[in-house]
Amino acid sequence: MAVFSYEQLRNMNPGEFRVYNFIVSHLDAVPDMNIRQIAAGAKVSTTTVLRFCEKSGCSGYTELKYRIRQELNGQVPAGRFDAAPAVQYMETSAKDSVFTDKMARAAKLCADAGQIILSGDRESKPLIRYGAYLFSCAGKAAFPAEDGWGIVCPKGETRHALLILSPWGSGQDLIALVNTYKKAGAPLVTITNTEHCPAAQMSDVNFSCYMPEIFGISRRGPSELVSQIPVVYLLETLTTEIQKFQEQ
Repeated sequence: MAVFSYEQLRNMNPGEFRVYNFIVSHLDAVPDMNIRQIAAGAKVSTTTVLRFCEKSGCSGYTELKYRIRQELNGQVPAGRFDAAPAVQYMETSAKDSVFTDKMARAAKLCADAGQIILSGDRESKPLIRYGAYLFSCAGKAAFPAEDGWGIVCPKGETRHALLILSPWGSGQDLIALVNTYKKAGAPLVTITNTEHCPAAQMSDVNFSCYMPEIFGISRRGPSELVSQIPVVYLLETLTTEIQKFQEQ
């Protein structure tokens, strides 16, 4: 949603980001809701909602609702896929020197590694495979651990790097895997949806995308999904940067 910029979102704490997710998932209803209803829906305090308004560049909740009403005309209905946040993330990243520096550091860690292990959540399986394919094309030995826990950190002289793809970065098995590799001295690069999750906090380099949640139905029941377009962008950009180090 264009009313919130990526810069604003990445400066929000977890509670404020919950307000964002609730709002973008209930856009049609928000203009008719009061601040207490927003707080109850997002499971936060009204003070958190007010902080969210301030960080969004609004003087208060009334101005926020006005801006949302202005944006609703022509917007994708709530809960439907909207590519705008992903496009905004990619455009912002391309012009961000902090992002460029992080990408260079991540590429150097991967280029220096003898092997790259890719893992993450079950929902990230296709992208884990795609990432391994990309790194292999770049001349790196890369292996997917799709369900996360099938590959034990090998001992020996080969230097390993671990790349985690996980929107929420907080699963017990995932953190156990990260701990195993960290103890073995492997550098950790993560792609998550927020920098406040455990996996992001444990990283040597973290890319947090801050995509809105899309509430849908999967075969396992209700699910909270986020766009994976930024992940594809990050994997392809990282591969390009790795190749530059390979050519040196």
